[in-house]
Order: sequence, then C-alpha cells, then structure tokens
Amino acid sequence: MKSRKLLVALVSIALLALAYFIHTRGDNDDLGPGIIGDNVKISVQDIHLNLKGIIFDNDVISKHFSGSVVTPFTIKFFKFLQRRFRDMDYEAHLRAVEEYLHQTMDPARAAEMFELYKRFLAYEKGLAETARSWPMPTTTQEAIKYLRNVQKYRRDFFGNDVADILFGAQVKHQEYSIRKQNIIADKNLYGKDKEKLISKLRQDMWGEDGATIDNSLRPYDQYREKLAIYDKDLSELDENTRKEKIREYRQQYFSPEIVERLEKVDEQLELDKKTEQEYHAKEQKIMSDPNLTAQQKEEKILELQNEMFGEEADAFRRREAIRKAEEAFKK
Repeated sequence: MKSRKLLVALVSIALLALAYFIHTRGDNDDLGPGIIGDNVKISVQDIHLNLKGIIFDNDVISKHFSGSVVTPFTIKFFKFLQRRFRDMDYEAHLRAVEEYLHQTMDPARAAEMFELYKRFLAYEKGLAETARSWPMPTTTQEAIKYLRNVQKYRRDFFGNDVADILFGAQVKHQEYSIRKQNIIADKNLYGKDKEKLISKLRQDMWGEDGATIDNSLRPYDQYREKLAIYDKDLSELDENTRKEKIREYRQQYFSPEIVERLEKVDEQLELDKKTEQEYHAKEQKIMSDPNLTAQQKEEKILELQNEMFGEEADAFRRREAIRKAEEAFKK
C-alpha cells in the first residue's frame, strides 16, 4: 500500500501546485468552457460537505449510499477506508475493507461497493503513473488544462457519468478556485472590478446558490483574499490611508480583540523594520571605515548586533546568514 500511496501523492502534489500558480499570476486568455457540464447537478451544499469532512458511522453510510454506491461522497468514503485500514499489505487491506463493508451494508450493496473500491485503487495507480509524463502547469490556462486532463483520464477509466458523479464536486471546486484566483491575481484590475467578475463566476457556475460558495473559508483566509483583491487599490494609497483601509477590512472579519492584537503585531513589525534599517546603516559605516582591520570590523559588528537586538541577536544573525546566502545564490 505504501508504494501506491506514493504514486497517488505525486498527483496530489501536482494538483496542490496549481494553487501556487493561480496565486502568483493572472492570465487574460480565455480559459475555455467548464470541465463539469450542467448535466451533472452539483450543489453548493455538496461542496461544503466535501470540504467540511464526513464522519462515516453506520448511519451516515446508510444515508449516503442507500440508493447507489456512486455518489458525490463515494471518494470521501474510499479515502476513509484507506485511512482506516492502512499500514498493511495490499491483500490484507482488501480483506479488511471487504469485511468492513459487509458489516455496514447489505450483502449486495457491499459487494458492489467493494468492486468499485478495487477499481478506484487501480485508477489511482494508473493516474499517478500516467500523470508523471504531464508537464507541470505554469499558467492558469495550463492549470485548467491539467485539471481537464485528470478528469478526462477518470472519464476514460470509469465512464463519463460515473466519473463526473464521483469527482464532479471536487473538480468543480478546484476549477472555481483556479478561475477565481486568476481574477484575483490580475494586477490590472481594481478591487470592485475583481469582485464583479468573481460574483459573475459564482453565478455562472452555481446560479443563485453561488453567493455562499466561499462561506467555508476561515475568517483569516477571507481577510487575506480581501487584501489580494484590493491589492492595486491599496498600493495607490498613502501610508496612513492604507492602514485605515486595512483596519476596515479586519473589522469585517475579526473581533475587536483580534483587530487590536493584529495592530500590535503591525507595530512590532514596523519597529523591527526600523531597527534593522538603523542597524544596516551603522553596519555599513563600520564596514567602510578604512581605519579598522577586518578583525576589528567583525568584533564591532558583533557588538553592534548584541547591543541593538539583545536576546534576539542570535536569531538576527541566522536571518542575516540566510539572506546573504540567498543574495549570493541569485548573483
């Protein structure tokens, strides 16, 4: 099972890597039609349940698989089985899963689920091996193409209808995230324009229910997203107005106590920044003093660091060493 998990991890890493590209660049090119068609009904509630996680006790298993083993929650269930019966060889794992299914389902449903589970394991291995030859995406267009290729592989393996039901919620949310972050990353758009485009994207993908699609985001993630959306607006403000606007955003998502704590962190960061600027000015003065030997310069700089940073001097020296190593690497 361990080698299988490693193969599957390669695809998972690739899908996670999409997040990097969609957060750091925006493409103006057309991203094409949606991957999951309107014929597959995926509700916002399906997305929230998949993101939230499901505890698969007997009642939940009965609820989600009373009509069919192919549902938007089947893959979540299979992942649960993989975790529950891990740390054993492949044959032992299959025996444990089959026994568990027969304990929680009627015989016919358990047999049907077990056959689908074995197919799922074969699919995971095949996808991981196939995806090794796919280039990593470096643009939003390529990210959508990668996701589209993953779903095509699933459709070829399971059939269109089954693949879209099994993976549709996951794919639709991933596609939404990519398309949304492509809007957010556009450096040429102001915040209000981005919000209009995001609102239209939600409407296009989920209709009226789309307004709640991001409700599962944590307050801090919503706040960081707000800053990213209004990045261009904030960059054009003077320092004091920018701080007031950021405070306004924080008040939308955090309690007064947390806002106060964040402001204290800002004050400390600003103080640290000024201290380091002052230090570098004094360091430069020491380094440019022609009357000092190399040994004397080193001693004076060490003394300066201890004086200005106190107990944090060692941590500062480590940061400086890393910074200088990175600068040397870039040259």
